[in-house]
Parts: sequence; structure tokens; C-alpha cells
Amino acid sequence: MAAGPHANRTGKRQDAPSCSARRGAWETVNDYALGTTLRRQILSDLERGLPLDGRRLQALVGDFCGQSQLALLPALKYLVLSPGFSNAAGQQPPLPADTRLQLRLQQELNEVFAAAISARMDAVLRGLLGLPNTTPAPTSASPEPEFRSTPEAIDVDEEEEEELAPAPTSSGSRGLVAVLSFMAGVLVVGVGGGLAWLLLQTSLPSGGPLSTERPRLPGELVSPTPDATPTEAPPAPDLSANTSDAATAQAIASVEQLYNDLSLGNIQAARQRFSGEAADQFDPAFFRQFQRVSVDNLRELRRDGSLITLEGLVTFVYPDGTSQSESRQFTVETATEPALITGSSFGQVTRGRQ
Repeated sequence: MAAGPHANRTGKRQDAPSCSARRGAWETVNDYALGTTLRRQILSDLERGLPLDGRRLQALVGDFCGQSQLALLPALKYLVLSPGFSNAAGQQPPLPADTRLQLRLQQELNEVFAAAISARMDAVLRGLLGLPNTTPAPTSASPEPEFRSTPEAIDVDEEEEEELAPAPTSSGSRGLVAVLSFMAGVLVVGVGGGLAWLLLQTSLPSGGPLSTERPRLPGELVSPTPDATPTEAPPAPDLSANTSDAATAQAIASVEQLYNDLSLGNIQAARQRFSGEAADQFDPAFFRQFQRVSVDNLRELRRDGSLITLEGLVTFVYPDGTSQSESRQFTVETATEPALITGSSFGQVTRGRQ
């Protein structure tokens, strides 16, 4: 039996559709309240005996969102068809307030969507699982303080201006004497100030710290700065390894989603996850004899370009409660969007029916 990945890539391929007219009732809904609304809808459906239908929930999330949640629609539609969501909704009681479930759902979203969308979906997941909201409420910006400039006006009398103006000289000799006197005064003051500063510096202890930085004197010893050795730059991240891990995660998610669709009875959705010979070998009648099928412990065996071969443990649960497990290999083409399962082969029975 083959497995395939239509792995809920709707979040990447579809633009956010416009919300219906019923969105008027959710004008001020926030991300956490959006998750709470979706939780109430699911619990109400289960209480009325309705089956958990991911396609129906995909159509409803558009009506639950407010104008500010349009960007979250692809992530919401991906969420309601994810394996982690089906696991959380299938527990007793459904959608328990378990942080481990929230972390699993968050990891599935992080693998597909941008960081900004995944960060906002944290509040949605908390509302969905009934966990307390940790997102701080927005606070109104404090008004900027008013600054009042105090005009400063300095009036200068004509008499003061006349006093500040240089007096005209009657001859060139007087001007020359005045200039020489000024230069001599500046020189005396400068030399005297420099000598006083040098005497002050030599009188200070040699090891005493200075309160402020000062220019270094000629011949002054400079102590080495600690930790002056250059640090090596961190190695650049291995982008090829990140790409390889992402492709493996995409292939695993595709196989898990296939068995999730089969357990929910979504045969048409499961059929669309196959390609080539695997699609021709798919037999829906074979799976109708089981109450539930699941796959666990998926790991990568090998890869050839964009083709990744996985091995996992498949469990078939019969209506009478007995089950049987077998190992199986899956070949997944990750270059397509969405990824498709091109082949599957039986390994061995690991646990007989009991």
C-alpha cells in the first residue's frame, strides 16, 4: 500500500479567501478568541454526534476569522487537516489542555509557515486547547510629553555694543604692541597651565584609576587590554543540511496525513496523495474493513535526488478491537507541490493479530 503527501499544503497554495457576511459578528475577535471559537464549534459537533470532518472545518474557519485574521487562514486550514489536530480531537475528552499537544501542533506549523504566522498561531492553539492566554493585551501608547520652549531674549544696549567693539588705533605701532602683548600673555598662560598639569599628573599614584579618559603623554606606558585576542567567527550554517531535513519532514508529514485521511474515511483525499503506479494499486475496499489505521516511527532509509524512501510501522485496528502491525517502506517525491507517494512495499509482520 502506498502513502502520499497532499500533506496539507493548502497554506502555501491558496490565497486567503474573503470572509463571508457572517464575519460581522467577529469584528473585534483576537487570535486567542479565534481558537476558542473553533474549539466550541468542534466540541458542539462532537456532542451532537457529528464526525470530525476536516474539510468542513476548513470551510468554517473563514467565517470565524476577523479582518485581522485573514493572514492566518492558510495556517488554520492546514491545522484542521494535520495529524496532530486529529490526535488532539480524538482524545477523551477531546482537545485537552495539554501543553505537549500544543507544542506538537506548533512544530507542525513551524515546518510549513513563516515565523510571523507561526508566532500568531501560538495564541490560536492555546484557545483551541483551552490553555490560558499568555499574549499580553495591547496597551495604548502614552502621549508624548509637551515641551514648551522658553524664549530667551538678550537685549544688548547700544552702549554695550560700543564697549565691546575694538577701539580704533591712531597708529600702526600701537596695534603691533597690542598684538605682541596678547601673544605673550597667551604663551605665558599656556606654558604655566601645562607645567601645572604635568606636576598634578606626576603627583598622582601610578596605579590609581582616573575618573575620566585623558590623552596619553609621550613615553607613557599603556597596559594591554584584557581579552584582546580576536574571536573566531562562528561557522556559517549548513544550508544543504537544513534543506535535507525539510524534505525529510515533508515526506514524513505526507505519509502521516495519508493514514489520517484513511482513518477519517476521507478516501478521495487519500487517493489524491498517490502518483503513478501507487495510485493504480490503491484499493479503498481494503481499508474499509478496519476501524482505524495509523503509521508510526517513520525514518529515512535513503534518498535519490528528490525521491526519499521512508520506513515505518503500520498498525491496522479491526472493529472488534484486535490489531495487527507490519513494517512498510514508502517512496515519496518531494519535488512536487504537494509531495506525492510514488511507491510502497510490504516489509514484514511485526505483531500478529491479537
